[in-house]
Amino acid sequence: MPHSLLYWLDYPRRWLTRLLLLTGALFWLLVLSSIAWLNWLLQDVPPASQLTMTNLQQQAISLTQQRLDQATGIDIMTPHWLPLDAINRNLVYAVVLSEDADFFSHHGMDYDALLAALGENIKQRQWKYGASTISQQTAKNLFLDNGKTLTRKFQELVATRHLEQALSKNQILELYLNMAEFGPNLYGIAAASHYYFRKSAADLNAAEGAFLALLLPSPRRYHYTLVQNGNWSPSLRKKMQRILRDMRFKDYISSEQYDDFRSWRYAGLPSD
Repeated sequence: MPHSLLYWLDYPRRWLTRLLLLTGALFWLLVLSSIAWLNWLLQDVPPASQLTMTNLQQQAISLTQQRLDQATGIDIMTPHWLPLDAINRNLVYAVVLSEDADFFSHHGMDYDALLAALGENIKQRQWKYGASTISQQTAKNLFLDNGKTLTRKFQELVATRHLEQALSKNQILELYLNMAEFGPNLYGIAAASHYYFRKSAADLNAAEGAFLALLLPSPRRYHYTLVQNGNWSPSLRKKMQRILRDMRFKDYISSEQYDDFRSWRYAGLPSD
């Protein structure tokens, strides 16, 4: 039996209704799938409400000990936690100026540096440049692995945001300095100060602080270059001088101190 004229006139409306229902179903499927994917992606990133300095300090100590338990090579030093006020200001200033000059003014991310790094990654066709702030490095050390993928970077950004919401800048800096690697199997500023200078972190001078800051971007490589071989390349000399010059510019050290330290060189590991 042929369909009536009314059936054919109503035909487009029925198909439009079906299309809208299908589109709506696909939209909600996409939303729910995205939520599930994000929950899976961020399962290792605790919310800001669960982050406290006490818990994170315990986690940092535990993670550092796990790394040392698996380590081989140079003498392994037991990590010793130092509160920020037990660390010489010269070292703190040197690290901030060297690693993340805008640390106290940004909210965890340096977006200009991130965009520049993204452009460089696209140019190089590989994920190599991370533009990580001190907050990002701390979040990575606490919660993530060393992978270099867009997914891992997204996790790092979320973890950094949570860390900035939960802690003060000084607390983040304390975590960073006590977890950072300063050489092969050498974690934390207390161990680094003793290993390189046989001093407490409270007794370091500006040049010694700048030297330790110089190691941070690539501590194992720079330990081999500067400590084992004493090879001060022109670029490393310039970077050391730049750190000291920035400290002088910010009035963290005097002109006399700058003049005294600008030609400073690491003399080698002290004997016991």
